Amino acid sequence: MTKVKIEIWSDVVCPSCFIGMKQLEQAISSLDAKDDVEIVLRSFQLDPAFPKNKSMSSLKHLAEMKGYGMERVQEMCARLLPVGKKVGIDFKFDKALIYNTQDAHRLIKWSKNFDKAIELEKALFFAYFCIGTDLSIQKNLLDIIEDAGLDSSKAKEIIEKKEYSEEINIDIERAKSLGLRGVPFFLINEKTGVSGCQNDGEFEEILSSALLL
Repeated sequence: MTKVKIEIWSDVVCPSCFIGMKQLEQAISSLDAKDDVEIVLRSFQLDPAFPKNKSMSSLKHLAEMKGYGMERVQEMCARLLPVGKKVGIDFKFDKALIYNTQDAHRLIKWSKNFDKAIELEKALFFAYFCIGTDLSIQKNLLDIIEDAGLDSSKAKEIIEKKEYSEEINIDIERAKSLGLRGVPFFLINEKTGVSGCQNDGEFEEILSSALLL
């Protein structure tokens, strides 16, 4: 049987992306479909203009720089906390430090060569949302690389040489062609698009239908 291909556009500072990935994993596990699904991670940057080698409070960034206002940001976080709990995520929004995610995306692209892309993306999500690691600091990124069993010296070289820029740009341009305005976005078998994290059971229904085709 041909595998169901699921392409996921996401950014590692997007809480709904973290939730969506966890929901998809749970659906795959519930359906015992691990061997029937191929997941391909695609790059997307929510704030590509954010300065490199700099970080700031994610809450402050959304409230002040993005203009949402602190009250609205706190309401958004409050809505996401119980959704995250359901899939095993203990969000610490007050600790999250926004940063330019391009280097993180470079490393995710590179780690695909070792079948580590999903593992690395989840580790980056966890470091950002659950620990409050400052990922604008290169050493912190490289520590996560080492923890994933990858070569941190090669990872440093990839960052410094800006490798995988073209692959990232291709993903972003394709996102534009699909009309994406935000993430996460799941494209199933290049036909069915699913936006955002889902309600209980919805990913199972979507995946069940795809597996039957």
